[in-house]
Amino acid sequence: MKKLLITLLILSGPLFIIAQGGGAIKKGGMEVNAGTGFWSVSPVIMPVHGGMDFGITDDISVGFDVGWRLYNDGWKHSAFIFQARGDYHFNTLIGLDDKWDVYAGFQAGPAFMTAASNYPGKRKGFKVAVDGVIGGRWFFSKTIGLNAEVGLMSVFPNVVGPTAFINFGVTFRLK
Repeated sequence: MKKLLITLLILSGPLFIIAQGGGAIKKGGMEVNAGTGFWSVSPVIMPVHGGMDFGITDDISVGFDVGWRLYNDGWKHSAFIFQARGDYHFNTLIGLDDKWDVYAGFQAGPAFMTAASNYPGKRKGFKVAVDGVIGGRWFFSKTIGLNAEVGLMSVFPNVVGPTAFINFGVTFRLK
């Protein structure tokens, strides 16, 4: 994990000299996000996620997020999650600089859970995952930025109860 982060920083180093720009997604805008994170449920092995956001107005975006998580507590559970999302971007409201994007929103969608065939619990099958997130992006160029989110996830029917998470990664602005 540490090596991955250091490698990402070294490879993106030359991009830091590109002119500042970015900010909140604009009406008609499109962004692709990808990354990893940490979860409060232990032991989750490095979750991965990716998705897209589409600007509906200068302050509101909708999109989707696809994620995969592996839990290795001796039973090796995994979850594949596809969620629709909606975010409100606070840049206009609080007058943020163009290189920052601060937002909050919700995600909801199906979670497909698997577990070892001899697992005695209820983590198998289709569930519904609902997340609340607060996040931010820092654009070091007009089209590339770093992102981070903190949030709370619940899976229904209840699998492990509300779970806190931190996601981080990179954002590419396409439009």
